[in-house]
Amino acid sequence: MYVFYNAHRHPPIFRGLPTSVNVGEQEYANRLIYTLTVSDVNNDNYVCNAAGTTPTPARAETEFRVLIDPQTGHYGVYAHNGSPGTSAAPNVMFDFAAQSTYQINIRCTDSNGEFREDKLEVDVIPGDRLEFTHSSDVVSVDAQTATASELIYTVSSRDLLNHSPLTYTLKSVPSTNSFAIDSSSGQVRTTRTLLDETHTPVHLYISVTDGLISVQTLLSVDILNLNSQPNVTNLPASVSVDEDIAGGTVIFTLTSQDLDPTDPLTHSFSVSPITAQGLFSFDSASGQFKLSATGKLDYETLSRYNVTFMISDGKTTTGPYSLTINVLNVNEECYFDRQVYYISVLEGKAGSQTINPNFVVRDYDGIQPYSLSLMNGNNSERFTIDSTSGVMTYAVDYDVDQNAMPSIVQMTVQCRDSLAKTGTALIVLTIRDANDNPPTFSQGTYTFYADQFTGFGNAIGQMTVSDKDSGSNAEFSCGGSLANSASQTNTYYTVGTGCGVYFLSRTGLSYGTAIRYLVTATDKGSLPLSSTTTVNMIYIETTTTTPSTTTTTLPPSTGLDAGALAAIVLGSLIGAFLLGTLLYFFLRLCYTGACGGSAPCDFMNCCRNRRPTVYGRRDYPDFPRATGSQMDRISPSNIPVEFGSRGRIYPITGHRLPISYY
Repeated sequence: MYVFYNAHRHPPIFRGLPTSVNVGEQEYANRLIYTLTVSDVNNDNYVCNAAGTTPTPARAETEFRVLIDPQTGHYGVYAHNGSPGTSAAPNVMFDFAAQSTYQINIRCTDSNGEFREDKLEVDVIPGDRLEFTHSSDVVSVDAQTATASELIYTVSSRDLLNHSPLTYTLKSVPSTNSFAIDSSSGQVRTTRTLLDETHTPVHLYISVTDGLISVQTLLSVDILNLNSQPNVTNLPASVSVDEDIAGGTVIFTLTSQDLDPTDPLTHSFSVSPITAQGLFSFDSASGQFKLSATGKLDYETLSRYNVTFMISDGKTTTGPYSLTINVLNVNEECYFDRQVYYISVLEGKAGSQTINPNFVVRDYDGIQPYSLSLMNGNNSERFTIDSTSGVMTYAVDYDVDQNAMPSIVQMTVQCRDSLAKTGTALIVLTIRDANDNPPTFSQGTYTFYADQFTGFGNAIGQMTVSDKDSGSNAEFSCGGSLANSASQTNTYYTVGTGCGVYFLSRTGLSYGTAIRYLVTATDKGSLPLSSTTTVNMIYIETTTTTPSTTTTTLPPSTGLDAGALAAIVLGSLIGAFLLGTLLYFFLRLCYTGACGGSAPCDFMNCCRNRRPTVYGRRDYPDFPRATGSQMDRISPSNIPVEFGSRGRIYPITGHRLPISYY
């Protein structure tokens, strides 16, 4: 296949090629051997021809031609014999022994010079010939008397090699369902009455095939006494109407007639362009053609409509009949290029944002200038609009944080031309949260405590942080660092992203040690904002008479409020102080007799004056370390003891203790 075309045009298109057909070696008559199916996507006119045959037929009178059928308008490939002879003395076109196959190059070229070329293969069947043998190619039938299934003609044919069966088919031009052929007998019959036929003659293209070769003949049917056709007497015509006529207005009234007065008439119509079909309606009884009840004409959109009518009496349909409708211009309102404008903008201070919906305003009449304004209501008072450019901005400080103002606003914008004609459109404005608020700590300083009972990984405090923004702008995370990294190191505490403080280790950590952190909360806005607070973490010693055997680990997200934790720690310290004071006086009473010595108000001196030789730390270095209730078990009332640092206890006695006390 060969194709030639430029980038903007397209050549004709073949359907069905390449392919092959068969002919009989003994054929002598000119005939159609193949019908071409060709189209052009650009609707250009085209011409088809035989561009060459390979090999060239040995007999000079034999050739292949591409011709157009005047009835169908279709191109076909014909076997042409310049000297056919007769059936009794035929001059056959082919010699199978000399050449059994031909390749015909078929070219179709459109009016712009683009062409397409393809091949048809012709195969010769040795010794065969299929031909029609009936004598007539014209038949007449009366439309007024013809009945359904009436036999009007019988075609006949023969095959030189007696192939069977022979099968018949039929195609009519113009297309009609009024005729059919029996595939075996070749009988042509009517399928219905011919009162609804509108054309004469009808050309019947009848084909017969023996399974190898297909041959076609033409039978023309002259239809006599056709039905009287209805018609419209006052078309074609042209009318003019204003573009603002109301729906239901009568535009034109048809006058129809039929020479058979008893025939009922019906009408149909179509509108060009087809998209305007719904603009109009027609009343067959009155013949009134109207603008539909909901129809609206628009001169600036389309100023002319072409309407074609068809009319039927139940037997035949005639037309088309043309009506041209010209639409006249009248003054109209301005209008926007969209019904709804969707805009998204950040919140901000009055005048801080430029909101440009890019309004496109037109006026059917071309009237300028026009002005723009926002119609009252729906929060429009919070915005201003430039009457010429349509650019908007905030009239107030617009804040959507914590739903202070609506985040979606629907307003109506209006255009007004110099003749006071107006049009409107809807603005749907989405105001997005701007990251204009940093996270905020509930306190400027936090103090959290850990003691010898605090488990590793446990939360010792939770900072309360809030952010007035919304969405990701209100999401935040915390992180901390030493306030004075030069003088302190920290492996004991950490600050979680959820703003909780956690205890990590007590190795090397002394009671009373305070570590200060600078904690920063940073939000997740596109331009992150942050704030900082100070956290003091103090390691303390907690005294208790009942040891804690379990430790509760607080999840980071549910840690105690800093104020509550401070209150608990403060109460614990006060209680420890009171308990220590009470223990002091109890020991003084039990072991010194209230110190009735030389220094009754000096407890330590009194005790030193009363006790005998002290072995204490020097003589009892292995005296066990004791905490909690163990102090009671290793300190019976009849053995005085001295409390040393870091929980160690030393006996105050001149005698060695039994081994059970170690």
